[in-house]
Amino acid sequence: MRGFLFAFMFALAACEAGTSDHDAQAEELAKFERWVKEAKEKQAALTAPATDAQREIFGPLADLPGQRFRGVPTDGSSERQDDFQHWQWALGGTAILIRHALEDGSYGGDTYVYKDSESENLVYVYITNAGFRTEGLIRINEGGSFAAEEDVAGHPSITKVRSTSTFGDDGKIYMTSEYLDGGNWVTGHSFTYEQTIQDLPVLIAK
Repeated sequence: MRGFLFAFMFALAACEAGTSDHDAQAEELAKFERWVKEAKEKQAALTAPATDAQREIFGPLADLPGQRFRGVPTDGSSERQDDFQHWQWALGGTAILIRHALEDGSYGGDTYVYKDSESENLVYVYITNAGFRTEGLIRINEGGSFAAEEDVAGHPSITKVRSTSTFGDDGKIYMTSEYLDGGNWVTGHSFTYEQTIQDLPVLIAK
């Protein structure tokens, strides 16, 4: 009888332990499901369609967050590797973040585009993995294009960059640039960008 009682108590304890384990697993699963839901909501916010207020600030750039692009160098470009860009909203939708990287991961950076509260101009900052950064101004032009001009800090010879990007009727973006290198303007990168589903290449640590 005593053996039966011990066996019964052991079984009851095991059952309670099993219930406790089950509850813990259920709680962890619920936490994971909440995390997945929150992650999806945050991701949706990064790629959400532009509001009227965002369109007023960013113009045609407001249609680009949520899209990925692959840029193929054009003839005469100083860069021969493909360039990949991912566009998304940042800072609560008050800025656009453009992340880019060359196909081999050797070079890339992040650009934040936002409206300057003092000048009310559309400006940007660009940080690279090559140890230099830039600050610039974007002008939205009539006819589906925008121009960017930036000052470069930390580069051994290039002090300014200016570029023009045009939205084509074929859905592509055509970009050309030139650099002020050693006091002379020289041909820079030129790319034709079109949408892609490819992930951004992983940048290699310098």
